Amino acid sequence: MRFAIIAFLAAAFAVPTRAEEKSFDSNGVKIAYLDEGAGEAVVLLHGFGTSAAEMWTKMPFATTQFVTALKGYRVLAPDHRGHGKSDKPHDPKQYGKAMAEDVVRLLDHAKVKKAHVVGYSMGAMIAGRLLVDHPDRLLSVTFGGGGPVLQPPKDAGPIKDMIESLEAGKGIGPLVLALTPEGDEKPTAEQIEQFSKLLLRGKDPTALAAALRGFAELEVTDAELKAVKVPVQFIHGSREVKLLAEGIAAVRKLLPKAEIVVINKGTHADTFLTAEFRKAVVGFLKAHKE
Repeated sequence: MRFAIIAFLAAAFAVPTRAEEKSFDSNGVKIAYLDEGAGEAVVLLHGFGTSAAEMWTKMPFATTQFVTALKGYRVLAPDHRGHGKSDKPHDPKQYGKAMAEDVVRLLDHAKVKKAHVVGYSMGAMIAGRLLVDHPDRLLSVTFGGGGPVLQPPKDAGPIKDMIESLEAGKGIGPLVLALTPEGDEKPTAEQIEQFSKLLLRGKDPTALAAALRGFAELEVTDAELKAVKVPVQFIHGSREVKLLAEGIAAVRKLLPKAEIVVINKGTHADTFLTAEFRKAVVGFLKAHKE
């Protein structure tokens, strides 16, 4: 499984793949995005360090690309600021809530009143901010491999370690370790160094660190979540990272009507690549048509 994690990361941090580029101005920041298909709109929010094309349409090692499951829908998939072909500010104040507002401005730009949102990992965190700030723009929300950010955990070690490592030019070793499921063999220091050189090729470490520093602004409150009326679904693997799994469980207590799908043997790195994940997403979209 360790090498599955590395394969995922290698794909996520590879040089961006070719794709038709569209973009718009989001309060002075260029946001690139994919716009494919026709029908009810579905916004796909990718995870940290990757891009819309790399995660949803051109993921190496994937036997079936996620976007192929969304025929009959209009797919809007932005590159979050700091990622892909979007601008990459170095100021942490340019991230956090601004990443959620980018999605709203994308809907405005695309002339979409309401959309389904599917967010994975960091994308799920951004979707959580959308859920409480702009419920009037949402038809449904699917949280994959994560969810809304409640009070940040007291032991914010993994995030703190990743920020420090990126800012010091030491790579993304903490990310590799954080995504390794419990019980799996940990990569050696030498392997981590080699992986980091490969994975950060073509990326902007300072922008990625700034995005991580902005995570605290994505936090939502218990009261905000309890007021949610938008249909919500959670999907995660049975071998999800402990910190994320605990966060999902805490949020679910505040959203008792939310649906939950657990992918057997799925990890944070591969759950979104499974047929079960695609089936759960499409089924939820169909159940909550406008």
